[in-house]
Amino acid sequence: MEKTLEAKVDEKLVMSWIDKIGREASASVPLLQAIQSEYGYLPREAMDIVVDNTEITGKQLFGVATFYAQFRLRPVGRHMVKICHGTACHVRGADRLDTSVNMTLDLNEERDTAADGSYTVEQVACVGCCSMAPVMVIDEEVHGELTGADAKKRLTKHAKSVDEDIKSLTAKKEQ
Repeated sequence: MEKTLEAKVDEKLVMSWIDKIGREASASVPLLQAIQSEYGYLPREAMDIVVDNTEITGKQLFGVATFYAQFRLRPVGRHMVKICHGTACHVRGADRLDTSVNMTLDLNEERDTAADGSYTVEQVACVGCCSMAPVMVIDEEVHGELTGADAKKRLTKHAKSVDEDIKSLTAKKEQ
């Protein structure tokens, strides 16, 4: 049985945000921000509560949630890995970092969070460390001038330091 990363939504909490922030369409962004701040992403159940108790339609709310890059519709892992794809990082091999990290965590185009909920990987436009390209940020730690092998080593080292067992994610494939 696979563990779910889905959040348990507190309807009273969502209703308190609606009461505080507002019920009109202009409250969409602040309501979504409050939800994501609490759950790390936008659970469908929380969005349904907003739609059922405000003047905001499902189409409007989903439109706002998908328009702004700050919002996530899927659960995030306990740790965040950001791989820079700004011009300098792209030219110097960011795609190799993607490949290495995704293979290490057994991720693919449909899934950006490890099955055990340990790490979420996202491509970002720029982290502002162009002289260190290519760059990967794990939680708040910046790692630069990486190869694919370096990225795997840094991720493995981080996992060990925070008691995450990422080796088990790819062990089934190797057997």
